[in-house]
Amino acid sequence: MNALVKIIRDDDGILIDDPQWHLVDPCYPGVYGAALCTGEVFGPGESAVEFELKVVKRGIPCALCQEVVRAYKDVKL
Repeated sequence: MNALVKIIRDDDGILIDDPQWHLVDPCYPGVYGAALCTGEVFGPGESAVEFELKVVKRGIPCALCQEVVRAYKDVKL
């Protein structure tokens, strides 16, 4: 399952034009999280970001988040 976040208004109070769904960083140590591609932190007590959350079985709509995941998958353990 993939947790996704749509950031509607950023921490500076600027309304995001055409917001996208981003993968929530699974390694973020906070209570809520951060968008994987931008590192934008969200959640009460974390920042003033206005956001929506959802969980999907598959898929990551944000192209930059997809690139980050591909880069991690290329790492050989």
